[in-house]
Amino acid sequence: RVYAGLAHAERAQAAALRGDATHAAEAMAEADRTHAPGMAVLYPWLEQARGAVQAATGDLPAATKHLCALADRLREDGLAGHELLVLLDLVRLDQAAAPVGPTCTDGGRRTVAQRLAELSEQVDGVLPPLVARFGRAAVDGSAEALLAVADGFADRELTVYAAEATALALHRARHVRGGATGPIRERLADLLRRCDEISTPALRLLRPTLSEREWEIARLAADGVTSRAIAERLFLSTRTVENHLQRVYTKLGVTGRGELRSALRSMPGHDGADPG
Repeated sequence: RVYAGLAHAERAQAAALRGDATHAAEAMAEADRTHAPGMAVLYPWLEQARGAVQAATGDLPAATKHLCALADRLREDGLAGHELLVLLDLVRLDQAAAPVGPTCTDGGRRTVAQRLAELSEQVDGVLPPLVARFGRAAVDGSAEALLAVADGFADRELTVYAAEATALALHRARHVRGGATGPIRERLADLLRRCDEISTPALRLLRPTLSEREWEIARLAADGVTSRAIAERLFLSTRTVENHLQRVYTKLGVTGRGELRSALRSMPGHDGADPG
């Protein structure tokens, strides 16, 4: 029974990874209700789960504030390994440049990326240097550096982290004029096939605001159905179908049908459906 709070907190984490905000919040409430007062040593896991639940509900500012405060507390308590994991969560929320932790000298504040660089020299193992590279790449905004980090995660079978780093690389590459995103989309699609029930804030960055009709037409076009055939199937004019497709291309950042299938496969499913 003394571990009930921890068990429910881990259940909340699992629901948050799936993007199931309702079950995540319910599990976190149960964690708070059942947590044994004498098991205060478990606070890192419970509070990290709380940050994940806040992110899953869409309140990223609250999640960022909570995780930054948790990182500060862990640093004060000398729990460097868990501090690194909490800072990793902040990078996953695209908050590598957020301030965290007062310095010992002038009362200034380090950024998450800077603190990760320090921890990579204090905490043993292969993960700390890789996480520090992730933080630095996220701040620099380099798609190439983010993809190299994603490869490092994938080599260690940390597939969710690899997918998120790749998604962030794709998000950054979209804003580079003339940048080729097709290969990045293919890499992300391959990673998502290995964790197809995952829906995190980093992956939701790629979810476009397509209407139901645009999704319907995009899926058919991605399967190779001609505009004329789509028009006949949906009782539309061919011109209307083409207009919808042009809006889809713009929203997805692709140039035409040749990139459409990989674009749909490289994002979390729409309303739980497989967009491919």
